[in-house]
Amino acid sequence: MKLKRLLKNKYLFENGLSIGLNNEIVNKYDLKRREELSHEEYLQVLELAALSTSYYYLAKRDYTKKEIYNKLLQKYWEKNPIVKVIKRLEEVGYIDDKEFAISYVKTKKCGKKKIIYDLKLKGITSEVIEEALSFYEEEDELEELSRAWDKLGEKEEQKKIASLMRKGFSYGDIKRVIIKKREEEC
Repeated sequence: MKLKRLLKNKYLFENGLSIGLNNEIVNKYDLKRREELSHEEYLQVLELAALSTSYYYLAKRDYTKKEIYNKLLQKYWEKNPIVKVIKRLEEVGYIDDKEFAISYVKTKKCGKKKIIYDLKLKGITSEVIEEALSFYEEEDELEELSRAWDKLGEKEEQKKIASLMRKGFSYGDIKRVIIKKREEEC
């Protein structure tokens, strides 16, 4: 695999991939002097670069396996090194879909349906979602729903209902909160 140095530590490979590499990788493979890498070396360079990038991403926020895989694949194009990186991150505990799902359930301020939908989009399995939902408090949902209703102010009732349903609250719960609010007013 031929490579060309573009800037200080930015390299362009013959397949069109252009990535910045840290000094450790550049020195380990002596990339300043070389113009070609074997396919195995190329994959090793990508794996080290993807690992370094994943640490950068994970320092900012938690990611699911699917999210970090997609981000790395978009940047490095090769599946095998990325799969190795994901396994490595799981082994050391930097990626844990179950912990992510539990944390997500505890912190999101929306309805159960929306939480399930969002977690599925993030690549969490149904089994893990069910387990995480055991931390979901129905009473907390009704309190959050009541606060969200009040926050919507003086809008028309139907618009409020539609807005809350988009946030994942069930129609039955919304109706319960409306009845409760009306009883409090009387």
